[in-house]
Amino acid sequence: MCKKTVHLHIGSHKTATTTLQNTLAANADLLARAGLLYPQTGRSFNGHHPLALQLRDPELQDQPLESRGDWPALLQEIETAQTPHVLLSSENFEWLQQLAPLQALQRRYRVRVLFYMRSPQTYLESFYNQVVKDLKTRESRTLETYICEHGLFFLDNEKLLNRWSDAFGQEAVQVQLYEKSRSPEALLERFLDALGCHSRLPLLLPPQTALQKVSLPPDALEYLRLRNLHQAPTTGQYHLTMALAQIARHKAAALQRTRAGLLSLAAQRNLLNRFSAGNRRVARRYLGSDRSPFLPSQARAHAQFDSRLPQGDDVMISKVEALLSRFERSAEPTTTASGAGRSGPKPPQDPPPQSRRAPPTSSAPASSAPDLPLALSLPPTR
Repeated sequence: MCKKTVHLHIGSHKTATTTLQNTLAANADLLARAGLLYPQTGRSFNGHHPLALQLRDPELQDQPLESRGDWPALLQEIETAQTPHVLLSSENFEWLQQLAPLQALQRRYRVRVLFYMRSPQTYLESFYNQVVKDLKTRESRTLETYICEHGLFFLDNEKLLNRWSDAFGQEAVQVQLYEKSRSPEALLERFLDALGCHSRLPLLLPPQTALQKVSLPPDALEYLRLRNLHQAPTTGQYHLTMALAQIARHKAAALQRTRAGLLSLAAQRNLLNRFSAGNRRVARRYLGSDRSPFLPSQARAHAQFDSRLPQGDDVMISKVEALLSRFERSAEPTTTASGAGRSGPKPPQDPPPQSRRAPPTSSAPASSAPDLPLALSLPPTR
């Protein structure tokens, strides 16, 4: 009997992994009938994040895979399933340093690794946006300071892929280039093609994008960064972040006073040059190309970058708070002329503890009722 194939979708972060995982979970039954198991065991918030985190847990490091956390139940689910292919998806896999426990899968199955690679400058901007929003990190440094003080290890695709190739063999590792411009339908189609599923299944896409993953425009991001810098209470910050994400859907053009979270053209090119040699070797090994897929000439300057403020000022803060205030008022119940209650748009609520996803760069929001944003102000300029 042929071995089953276990596909490990390991990321990277900020390559639409949440959209893919939400779609896979919503269509798990259809995929199973087509021969691909998306296991329920070890799945949290539609991705297999607990499985990856259990491989990093120091308290479990001496336990074999067959007795570690959710892995025994997962192996049982795989064995009893009638599907030849299995997919485990979590961007937390990419940051595993010790892959020896995971190599135990090769005793039972063929293992294939799928990794999406994103251009360094767009990845960094998106990643920084996320760590400012997330409650565990609550990043308060500017992007420029963050680059100077952070190792940026997550941009070193060559080092990461070498680790997986050493564990499972280079032939088992497949690399795809992430293109942000692709529609969810095209992204999903290409993802399934990479797994070897070329049938066009009638998959249902999630009704809307996960707001917590949407990048905020500069002024909204700067507002959160300043809030973090002032060590504002975490109470209600999830609600605040979701409110800003909803406002940004229609008011992004009004939130462009600063350059928060944006790289200058020179910084983009420096970043592309910094990782070009490694990305060229990755392209040679996995993509059949002799040049890096991300060239300095591909960098594009952000609109009016030089005329933007390097950091937020009182005018910016006031504008953001005015937008938040209007959003809150529009979300409050209103009364019709006849006196009957009529509800307006509902504001996002802090989710209950059981329904919060805690990715490696974030933590779950504090369990509390939402509050209004903390008013911010900057010291007067001299």
